[in-house]
Amino acid sequence: MSHDACESLVRDNDRDRWATARLAPPPASARLFALYAFNLEVARIPSVVSEPMLGEIRLQWWRDALAEIHDGAVPRRHEVVEPLAEAISAAALPRDLFEALLDARSYDAHGPAIGDRALFDAYVDGTAGALMRLAARICAGGAMSEPDDRAARLAGWAGGAAALIRALPALYARGGDPIPTEAELDRNTLAEGVTPEPLREALRGIAADGLAKLAEARTLRPSAEIRPALLAAWRAGETLRPAARPGFEVFRQAPPSEFVRRGGLLRRVFFGGL
Repeated sequence: MSHDACESLVRDNDRDRWATARLAPPPASARLFALYAFNLEVARIPSVVSEPMLGEIRLQWWRDALAEIHDGAVPRRHEVVEPLAEAISAAALPRDLFEALLDARSYDAHGPAIGDRALFDAYVDGTAGALMRLAARICAGGAMSEPDDRAARLAGWAGGAAALIRALPALYARGGDPIPTEAELDRNTLAEGVTPEPLREALRGIAADGLAKLAEARTLRPSAEIRPALLAAWRAGETLRPAARPGFEVFRQAPPSEFVRRGGLLRRVFFGGL
């Protein structure tokens, strides 16, 4: 897959990251598209396999492909692997962040439930957090300061938690159980589009933590060069703020129009902020 084809894949399946990647200079933007295409490939594994073992086999294929790249071998002839290998080489993307991302995706392969809040935090950090840290390194050209890395990790977590909250109606419809709650949720209540109070309570805590992480990321004053990576979380606040309040209705989240989406992103581009 060429870099143009990677961009098409991201444009069709991850509009927020597609829009923000285009804000980076051309060498970095092409590498961001390769990274985000990889993320889409591994994120969709549970939806294309019939049992957990098949999902693990696919994840292991990616582990092996990435290990070969980091060991200096010729990359596998694959539509995403080859552009990703170029991005890894150009920005010195570390192996451990890819391993963290794939390890976290094992939760998706093995079942619908994330058992407790600690596992949830690790899952979001390993998926969205690791992805944003990799994206920030691409924007920085490899070397990155500790405050910038911390800002990317915090903003990535907040953006990942917000994305999960937005996706909850679809996830519950497929039988998923991605949010750990104190009490078991009534599946019939969920099927009727009603938000159980234990779910609201769990989301209040997650949303409050996400907002705190966003606030801390802002105080770190991240470098302008990594903003195209951080802006992938630009919708986090608008999702987390209502979820942090009592009475939040998971099944009544109204997606913004394309006009509103573009306007919100443009405001952040021109006036700053996350």
